[in-house]
Amino acid sequence: LCGYRQAVLQTRSRLTGVDLTTGAELWSVNVEAFRGMNILTPTVIGDRIFTSSYGGGSFLYEVTGDTSNGFKVTQVWRNKVQGYMSSPVVVDGHVYLHLRNQRFACIDLVSGKESWITQPFGKYWSLIVANDQILALDERGELMLIRASPEKFDLIGQHKVSENPTWAHLAVADGQVFIRELRSLHVLDWLKD
Repeated sequence: LCGYRQAVLQTRSRLTGVDLTTGAELWSVNVEAFRGMNILTPTVIGDRIFTSSYGGGSFLYEVTGDTSNGFKVTQVWRNKVQGYMSSPVVVDGHVYLHLRNQRFACIDLVSGKESWITQPFGKYWSLIVANDQILALDERGELMLIRASPEKFDLIGQHKVSENPTWAHLAVADGQVFIRELRSLHVLDWLKD
């Protein structure tokens, strides 16, 4: 952020930047949340950070300044939709986020407005992106392939990959998708056109 390497963390009540060498706090802003349920991982986009909280909403912050004069954090916009546990992904200026109410949303990063919101799905989604495709795994073992499009929700396909709970985050390496479920690890080839 602002040309300075730092760790960006979301605690129970704050979003903060931390110096990687000293551990000193560089900047901080309060993030509203019901009972401190700030669970998802904030997403850095240039010098801006998108985050969302249970009971608070979704936010885009901009960080300016430097280590000599200090950093300043400004809220660019706020939206009423609330993420919960699922960390968002960003594709072509839009953030894709699984919400507290179990719906999936696409939000324009410039305006902060929703492009669309779906019907309810599972309680939790792990999301990863490759080009314009989003791979989403819910806690019930349902794996979904979604085209990232601000025009509409475009579910390309879905497949049940486990009968056991799948709460762990998806991982991808060398064209393979790793899915950890309650009792085992599944490795699938991700074939793309």
